[in-house]
Amino acid sequence: MMLFFTGRHPAAQAIVFVLLCWPALRVLAAEPGLGLGLEQTRGYALQSDPALRSQRQLEQAYRQDSAASRYWPNPKIALNAQNLPTDSWSFEQEPMTQIQLGISQMLPRGDSLDLQAQKQSLMAGLSRENQALRARELRREVSLLWLEAARAQAAEKLTAEHLQHLQQQAAVLNRRYRNASGLNADSGPQQQDLLRVELETQRIRERLLNLQQQYQAARQRLNEWLPPGEAVTALALEDAPRFEPAAELVNAMPDDQALAAVLMQHPLWAQTENRVASAAADIELARQEDKAQWGIQASYGYRGDDAMGNDRADFVSVGVSVDLPLFNGERNERKVAASVRRREAEQTRQQLLLRQLLSAVRNEWAQYQLQRQRLEFYDQTLLPQISRQLQAVKNSYGQDRDDFNDVIRAVMERLNGDIERLNLLRELHKTAIRLEFYAPGFSAPSPAASAAQPGMTSGHGTEQE
Repeated sequence: MMLFFTGRHPAAQAIVFVLLCWPALRVLAAEPGLGLGLEQTRGYALQSDPALRSQRQLEQAYRQDSAASRYWPNPKIALNAQNLPTDSWSFEQEPMTQIQLGISQMLPRGDSLDLQAQKQSLMAGLSRENQALRARELRREVSLLWLEAARAQAAEKLTAEHLQHLQQQAAVLNRRYRNASGLNADSGPQQQDLLRVELETQRIRERLLNLQQQYQAARQRLNEWLPPGEAVTALALEDAPRFEPAAELVNAMPDDQALAAVLMQHPLWAQTENRVASAAADIELARQEDKAQWGIQASYGYRGDDAMGNDRADFVSVGVSVDLPLFNGERNERKVAASVRRREAEQTRQQLLLRQLLSAVRNEWAQYQLQRQRLEFYDQTLLPQISRQLQAVKNSYGQDRDDFNDVIRAVMERLNGDIERLNLLRELHKTAIRLEFYAPGFSAPSPAASAAQPGMTSGHGTEQE
């Protein structure tokens, strides 16, 4: 595309040409490169998170406890010297003197061992759900950090390139202004154009510093989840994945029951299910206290020969024991009542959680829809109108009806519109990431997975902060 402006200095025309054609020039100059992708970053975070490792270790511990809970208590063995005479301490003097070896075993109350094992299994399941929840939370937080850092990095790169070209054109204008011979009608506009370009250059420098600050803040937080070797790796910015809510979640939005069914697959809900089941196991365990605890005993008594050398018969004893529930009545009733109240409290929390999940999802969905509407407004109404205004200013400048400042103002207005549009797109992606937290069917990504990176550019301009 070639632009001709009559009645204006050639240097000003060159600057206008660069400003108007810069998005196309930048796209043509872009080259694909390697970098740290979003899925790869998520994988690193999931592998290096201490909280996930801790929950996995807790799950293994609870499973070992569950297996150990099914064993009976150890039997007891006793070795006694019984009825020794104190006058001679002779083993053969008295007929009742004996060496007794006994064994006893206490039996568990009712089904208490199975219930203890069941409760430990439920605690292991709770740790597993804690892992799933932590993975979702980590995926969400790391994605938001990556997106923020990637956007700032891309905006910083493109702003620096824009600044470089603007500085080059300002240098051209400055040389031609100094080499102008004498005073003419264009001397005033030339000086104004030079000052205007210098002002815009300083503004872009300030914007570049702001973007660098934003990138460093987001990147330092993101580096917490990266290996040391990846802390300085640039983020991959070339490709644009589609940040959209899961279809199953979107399809369930019109129906509260369908949406509740989807949310009941969430780890937060599974946690409450485990807590309710654990409270129910506590009720049954408390009821086992009303059942008798039995024990069995057996012993063998060895006796020596009498004083005359006659053999004496050895003794064998067997028996059972049972505790008397004399003081269990009211105490156990109160234990059972307390366990019932704890289960009811967990059920109430479960109902509250479902309300909170429904409210949170619907709020994020409403925000997502409004952001999409705003994005469509930018694409279909606002940006085309800004483009028409820019074209009108260009035509007017070419016919000497407007000055260079009007062109610069129109170009910057278009650039600012593109920036606002891409900032809105970033917020739309963030909302979609937050909706992903509630979607079913989540699986942790592998750190070696190929990265699908969010795009840093669009057909409407350059994203900047």
